[in-house]
Amino acid sequence: MAAGSLSHSSVAGKAVDGLLRLISALTRPRSVLWLRRAVVLLACLWMLAAAVQLFWALFPVAPATRLEGAVINPPAQVMANTSSRAQVDIEALRGWSLFGEPGAVADVEVAEESASEVRSAREGIERGARESRLELTLRGIIAFNAAGEGSAVIEHRGRQAIYSVDDELPVAGRVLLAKVMPDQVVLDNGGTYELLRLYPPSALDAQLTGAQNGVPRTARPAASTATVVDRRTDPESAALAAEYRDQLYEDPQSLAELVRISAVREEGILRGYRVTPGQHRKQFEQLGFRPGDLVVAVNGLSLSDPANTMRLYQAMRSASEVSFDLLRGAESVALSVRLDDASADR
Repeated sequence: MAAGSLSHSSVAGKAVDGLLRLISALTRPRSVLWLRRAVVLLACLWMLAAAVQLFWALFPVAPATRLEGAVINPPAQVMANTSSRAQVDIEALRGWSLFGEPGAVADVEVAEESASEVRSAREGIERGARESRLELTLRGIIAFNAAGEGSAVIEHRGRQAIYSVDDELPVAGRVLLAKVMPDQVVLDNGGTYELLRLYPPSALDAQLTGAQNGVPRTARPAASTATVVDRRTDPESAALAAEYRDQLYEDPQSLAELVRISAVREEGILRGYRVTPGQHRKQFEQLGFRPGDLVVAVNGLSLSDPANTMRLYQAMRSASEVSFDLLRGAESVALSVRLDDASADR
């Protein structure tokens, strides 16, 4: 018994001795500092966890709700087990025109044909056109293409503006910009084509123009030296010209009563048409013609080019006046006549 009591006493003594050593170690200043830091860290972690729990307690997460709606692309087994299937309306799909209208190609072809007609209508309208006497000055060419479309800077009474093809210009009457070229533009002055140049015409320009059209220089009247015969202010001449214009489209043969026409050629090249009076000589001279006049251009279209005949025939339907470039012997004459009642605008 004494031996057992002694062993238990020694164990208890060792435990007490170890505890005293631990207390002694913890009571050291350095150990106390680390202990305090550990306690503070644990307290902070506990407070952070408590704050998070409090936050989610105040703002609970909403339970997930099931979205209502049809299932897209259901599994094949579900579709196979479905007794009633939705039928696809083929006619409705065709009506949506997902790949374009059946006649769209035809519409494009029609648009291309219309554009081709517009280009052909402008082709060659500058040939034989005389210099414009309107109070307009061409200041610059902005853009143009092979079809004659584009825009230009034109000045009128000190004010400049940009005009595109088919725009109306700010002068008296109906004057349109008909064609844009690299160094000039063509104006449609009531059905008469006139030139407005970027640079003043020179003698070399006149020679080149005459050579290109296949007409000798002596056969082309120069606008600057031509004798001007203006019958546009004469109401009798205007009414008479309008009457014969109507006959031209209703009964062309009836014009033989007014004038006889014969083609004149030199060296195989068509120069123009010689005119002589018919049965009504007085009316022939009332319009400003003289027997033997050689008409080389009408409304700016040179008669030396056979292709201009159809253009002139179409243009005369809506023209408000007509101008003739004549050769009266060695003299160049510019004859202008209205095609409606001149007194109506007064």
